[in-house]
Amino acid sequence: MKRVLAIAAILAGLGIAGPRANAQGYIVNGRDASTAEVQLLVSHGAQPGSWSVDGYGMSSTGTGQNRQSAAANSDRRCWYVLDVQLCE
Repeated sequence: MKRVLAIAAILAGLGIAGPRANAQGYIVNGRDASTAEVQLLVSHGAQPGSWSVDGYGMSSTGTGQNRQSAAANSDRRCWYVLDVQLCE
């Protein structure tokens, strides 16, 4: 039993000490997204990239793989509230 616990402790330590993954390409509020945040973004159909998530919903920050051309995105800001896309 002690041997199993020792192996489990070593594996847990290696998992914590290992390099952090980039959360499958999602950045939330300027940092790597947590597993729960990635699940939320994927459930809403969000593409990998940089996102801003707050109490009002989520919106793309315009960087990453989901970035549009500057001419098409210059005067338009979009965000999601309750799975509905809203744009200015």
